[in-house]
Amino acid sequence: MRLGTYNVLGLTGYPAQTAREQLGDAQRTIEHFSSVFAGLGCDVLALQEGPPPEIIRRIAERLQVHLAAFGSPSAYPGYVLSRHPIHESRVFAHPGPGGAAGPFSRCAGAAQLEVGGREFWVVDVHLHPQDVALRVREAERLAAHLTAFAAEQALTVVLGDFNAQVGEAVHQMLAGRGFANAMHQVGGGVAPTMDTAGVRPLAIDHIYVAPRLAPHLTSAQVVRGPGFRLAAPTPPGAWVHSDHLPVVAELSWP
Repeated sequence: MRLGTYNVLGLTGYPAQTAREQLGDAQRTIEHFSSVFAGLGCDVLALQEGPPPEIIRRIAERLQVHLAAFGSPSAYPGYVLSRHPIHESRVFAHPGPGGAAGPFSRCAGAAQLEVGGREFWVVDVHLHPQDVALRVREAERLAAHLTAFAAEQALTVVLGDFNAQVGEAVHQMLAGRGFANAMHQVGGGVAPTMDTAGVRPLAIDHIYVAPRLAPHLTSAQVVRGPGFRLAAPTPPGAWVHSDHLPVVAELSWP
């Protein structure tokens, strides 16, 4: 089973002005990113900073995959694309008075998949990029949801854009529950996932798997190939799919 997480910058490409000249209209954007996502080869791909629902629905149809959508109280929807059936989804944050400034103001939610006859929850998060104290509150809320999934005896993965340095509350909480960071366990160590020309290198996108899945991790990597990362100095007209890099992990399960 191949898992992936990718902050896709609204499918604008990076830098957006350069990418816009080549992506053109919505149809070309759908075709381009359908190819990008297919090339990642994921059975389950979590997205952050996704496009409007109509765009991602058309991409899911092209890829012939199941789709779960997690609305954003601000402007950053999340999605899960899955080759496995999705039976249920839950959104952890909703618009309302002050909603854009509260926990999970970007997006957070979970999709219940059926994998190998087992209940399997994929938790997609996009934590706050600047407010450390708010990320602590987000970690606390995430912990409550994981407690509920554990009570259901469900297998769980948590993946997304944590916007948090390793060692912050969300990482401590997951490690304390026995979740394994895929890159740390089988990927040679945590590596920058913002690491393209013009952005500050940061290791903020992660895949964590529950204790019962950790022994099944076989490999993990940050995808850094052509189209994903630019090295400086960049040639004129060069652009990449996003300012983030995808993280993918392989499980020898089911």
